[in-house]
Amino acid sequence: MIFVDTIHLNARLFPNRPALMMADRLVTYQMLSDAIHWLSARLHQAGLRSGDMVLVDIENPVRHVTLVSALMNLGIVSMTGSGQIAQVPKVGITTVLASRAMDVPRGMRMVVVDDGWFQPPQDATYPSDPASRDPRRLILFGLTSGTTGEPKAIPFTIGEFDLRLRNLMLYHGAPGTERDLVLIGFASQWALSETARALASARTVCLARTAEEAVRLVDQYQVGVILGSPQQFAGLLAALRDTPVSCASVRLASVAGAMLGAELGAAIRRRIAPQVLVGYGSTEAGKTAMAHLDSVETIPGAVGHVVPSARLEIVDGDDRPVPAGTVGRIRIMAAGGGRPYEPGTLFPDRTPDWFYPGDLGHLTADGMLVVVGRSDDLINAGGLKIAPERVEELVAGHPAIAEAVAFALPGATGIDEIWLAVVARQPVSAETIIAHCRSRSETLAPRRILFLEAMPRAALGKPDRIRLRALASR
Repeated sequence: MIFVDTIHLNARLFPNRPALMMADRLVTYQMLSDAIHWLSARLHQAGLRSGDMVLVDIENPVRHVTLVSALMNLGIVSMTGSGQIAQVPKVGITTVLASRAMDVPRGMRMVVVDDGWFQPPQDATYPSDPASRDPRRLILFGLTSGTTGEPKAIPFTIGEFDLRLRNLMLYHGAPGTERDLVLIGFASQWALSETARALASARTVCLARTAEEAVRLVDQYQVGVILGSPQQFAGLLAALRDTPVSCASVRLASVAGAMLGAELGAAIRRRIAPQVLVGYGSTEAGKTAMAHLDSVETIPGAVGHVVPSARLEIVDGDDRPVPAGTVGRIRIMAAGGGRPYEPGTLFPDRTPDWFYPGDLGHLTADGMLVVVGRSDDLINAGGLKIAPERVEELVAGHPAIAEAVAFALPGATGIDEIWLAVVARQPVSAETIIAHCRSRSETLAPRRILFLEAMPRAALGKPDRIRLRALASR
């Protein structure tokens, strides 16, 4: 079985049920199934065959989901890009499928997927390759910056993607609701997995390109569940201040992708949903821990209880497991050990092995995972090791600050000083920010403020602390 087969089944069972929604369009399961067949035919006519590898850069999220589904239907391996083709890992991609023409590297061909692709073709037939349903076969790549900041391609076989969806279904904490709003951008494999999970369950997925669109969808379609990162929820809260609508239909906010600060969590619960789930996971290992906000908000760094399907250990520098309460490196058993794809095969070695996400943490006696920071981002301020997230929490919810990222630079004495890079929402002085932080924690308060128009980001959207240190050193 492959995920797309569940869409075709749902089209027979619930043909008129909405599958995908945006502010300006509604796609039923029958319409989605038909479009997948049309695109499959057009892909075949464009010369693409089972086993080929393509990069997908489609701006419209509904069309993106439909095209990726058609690629899966044909057994064509896909990777999602977002206008950064030059930074894509070399895995054997031969074709770029994009909604607009762009320059592509030598050896790749450019295919523009325009409006005509989403209309019924004269010839809608295409061959079926039974081998493309082999669970051991490669079907897509998930991009992650891992611990290096450079993008790497994580391979997913058909069987792995199916297992990822089953686990997401198992841990989806909102029974009784039918409509999920996915705030996550499709540059992340997380977005595709959550969308596929909902479609395989015959739910309705609402998709938005901006926070303002998301607000309209909540009001227009009575969304029951919202999924996103802390940054995306912060954007949604800002949009709700400008366009006040009721969130009474929202029963659950599911937050993952980064640490959720206490103030932001409280604001989400107060304004968006009474129930807030937090999660910890990765492209390489999937969902690893989760909990209700109520059970983690009093424990700094807590991200949830380890889920039954995950195997996680805290180990010392010699890879020896440490007792509960002892801080060490987090490692998770993952397919292929979370290693990037090595080109040349449709059947990559996915033997389970330990994956090290680069996080430091500990387990409590009752199995709660507490993350204290990144092994590569920890601030060593005079011997006191500080996770940058703890500094950033000091300004969470500040009305004058749109975004803040903490980092360290050596001061005149050679000892690291805490810096805070700030993108301001309204005029505010460095002295005001530092005083605000000191009122909350003298120990964690930054010593210097770096004001920026926009936060520099690594290839996959994470704050680029290396670039921030370079800017602050000028």
